[in-house]
Amino acid sequence: MDGNAAVVRNLLVLYSGLMLCNVALSGALWWRNRNMLYRALLALWGTGALSFVFQGILVQPPSLVALGFAGNFPCNLALANLVALVTGSSLPSKRLVLVLVLGFAAGAALAAVGAGFTLIALPVAFVVALPTLVVSLRVVRSGWGGLRTSARALVLSAVAFSAHNLDFPFLRFHEAFAPLGFTVALLIVFALSITAPAVALELVAEREARAAVAIDTARRIQARISPKDATLPGLEVVTYLQPAESIGGDYLDLYSFDENCWLLVGDVTGHGLGAGLVMLMAQSTISSILHCRPDVSPSELNWLANRVLYRNLARLEEARHMTLVSLRRTRGNHFTISGCHDDVLIVRANGTVERREVSYLPMGLGFVGELALADVGEDSFVLERNDLLFVGTDGITEAARGGDVRRGFMGDSLADILARHAHEPLQRIKQALLDGLQTFTGGVFHDDVAFLLIRSRD
Repeated sequence: MDGNAAVVRNLLVLYSGLMLCNVALSGALWWRNRNMLYRALLALWGTGALSFVFQGILVQPPSLVALGFAGNFPCNLALANLVALVTGSSLPSKRLVLVLVLGFAAGAALAAVGAGFTLIALPVAFVVALPTLVVSLRVVRSGWGGLRTSARALVLSAVAFSAHNLDFPFLRFHEAFAPLGFTVALLIVFALSITAPAVALELVAEREARAAVAIDTARRIQARISPKDATLPGLEVVTYLQPAESIGGDYLDLYSFDENCWLLVGDVTGHGLGAGLVMLMAQSTISSILHCRPDVSPSELNWLANRVLYRNLARLEEARHMTLVSLRRTRGNHFTISGCHDDVLIVRANGTVERREVSYLPMGLGFVGELALADVGEDSFVLERNDLLFVGTDGITEAARGGDVRRGFMGDSLADILARHAHEPLQRIKQALLDGLQTFTGGVFHDDVAFLLIRSRD
């Protein structure tokens, strides 16, 4: 027996070390990437380690050991959840917990009437092993043929784990079988240590690759529909759009319909893929309205776009809205303006700077569905020859000094930069703005940056 005890002790040390390594590895994976598969992996090894400690504490009397084995249920449930995530199967968690309660009650009732260890432990062991067995059976019946080798290996390892749980009522107090039992347990944990992380890493890498392709496609679409520098009737226009991430939520667009020229700048709440998709939705909506009614007023354009965007966002359950400034230029460089956005700046040919507040819409587009057309205002102004108009998003006006919002914003010096370079070519003004922005922020950007520079040539 002393030889068996030494072997068991060594196996326990190896088992506990392996469990701790798995907890550390899965924890590091989850900390680096908060993916649900990594979270499931961490839950598996975390509950496994806790159940190991729990069973190490409950060693006497036999009836308490039998009932204490129920502490293995969270570990088995976590393994079943990982298998379900990997294979696309379902996990009836609530029903399994109910079955656990019934099994525990049956074991307690048998203990109360003085039944032996095996009879007490049998219902408990069965319900503990049930989650993985249920999920694995569903996988084998409906989706085994479509699984990869690594996923199949995980399912088989999980089944072996559950089957090993079922030998507990028969072998727990047979010391001669202790080395064999712990050896089998160690081999199963080794198998899970290989298959579980391998499948999780493989699926996460595959999903991230697909997401990267989707993001790259969206980025290229966004880049292609964004306007380039243009010469519109009576106007010279320079554009700039730089997302904070691969996909941005800032919106620029230019349209020319004979004497009606449209210049639009918008900013969707947030940035990244979600904001970019809302931006594309808004672009499509506004483009459709303008191609059907190029002479629509800016106020009605914003009103119609708001109705469509609000309904689409409600369907998507997206809590986003969009600021927008809509400018329609007609003959004589007469501009009509509407929207809700950052101020626009006009640098007159004589050097004076005018700041126009853009607050003709109660709130951003997509924020409120029931909005009367009368609640959307508009105004007008005229650009004289060589006047300069700047329309930008808060990515430039609220760019923080050195990336620290406590140190001030770029908007405070924006008018000075424009006035200082107002008589230079638009490309040089654009570069002066970008140089100033780079110097001011130290290259630290927290938001998308977009702006239009418009000079009157009539």
